[in-house]
Amino acid sequence: MLRTKIFNKVSCNKELDERIEKLQKELNGNGKEIKSLEELAAIYYYRKEDKKAIRIYEKLIVLEPDESDVHAFLGYLYYEENELDKAIFQLEKAVDISPDSPFVYFLLGNTYSLKGDLKEAVDSYDFAIFLDFDMYQAHIDFAKKYEDMGRIKRAKKEYSAAYQIDPQSFRNDIELKNKIGEL
Repeated sequence: MLRTKIFNKVSCNKELDERIEKLQKELNGNGKEIKSLEELAAIYYYRKEDKKAIRIYEKLIVLEPDESDVHAFLGYLYYEENELDKAIFQLEKAVDISPDSPFVYFLLGNTYSLKGDLKEAVDSYDFAIFLDFDMYQAHIDFAKKYEDMGRIKRAKKEYSAAYQIDPQSFRNDIELKNKIGEL
């Protein structure tokens, strides 16, 4: 579910502006419509307005404190904003609620790695692998997502991580090699 939220494609900006306006009107009544809040946060995330998405997910945590995906997505948003301690707290809360979440362990590993806590990063990655998670493909998926969002620097980092995991697969994929050359 979380992976679907992160990798969901969102339509053009004009449609997004209209959708934001509609969602905000819906929320003016009570501000507690969970699906509308989640959609609004996803739109802000896609538009690279992570701080707005974070504020919404902080509200959602209060409304749905036992929902693993809410904690995980908030953790991911904190990760995107380089608020690593907050990201780790939320991602760990997510795996406490739902321990069979390889994608969340992967995100937790990335966060620990970025923070420089390599032992914890390796432990998190090991859990993800134990749960049959394809880390190479996850990095490729993130790279493509970042490209779609115009975050080229982040895309290059993800492609580099995929290459480090499996250089042979990367070399054999002509499309990926060409894409890297374009970035």
